[in-house]
Amino acid sequence: MELSYQSTRGKEANVTASQAILKGLAADGGLFMPSFIPKLDKTMKELSTLTYQETAYEVMKLFLTDYTEEELKSCINRAYDSKFDTEEIAPLAKADGAYYLELYHGSTIAFKDMALSILPHLMTVAAKKESGKE
Repeated sequence: MELSYQSTRGKEANVTASQAILKGLAADGGLFMPSFIPKLDKTMKELSTLTYQETAYEVMKLFLTDYTEEELKSCINRAYDSKFDTEEIAPLAKADGAYYLELYHGSTIAFKDMALSILPHLMTVAAKKESGKE
């Protein structure tokens, strides 16, 4: 089932993932939220054996349903590449009996690298999708 997005303020609905990415905010000023939360079709044990890029694909494919497998994998592989200083992209570290997800291995040493690395790639694909419709 293809997932659609709707505004948190309720005046815009049935928006595709690529349209929501291009628009940023809904016309009514609301944020775009998925119409439902899809169920992950992999167990945590299965996910634990995947690379960061493979895990990203398994999750993102559920939310970005109007992107093809090729488009999505290309965006992920270009976003999460050698600009990160670890092969794991976001390694899990253990200290004092607790685990910490290290989100600072990108080019600016900030957690924002995780989202902002992929956003321009998703936007480029979305723009191509939308320009083909006009």
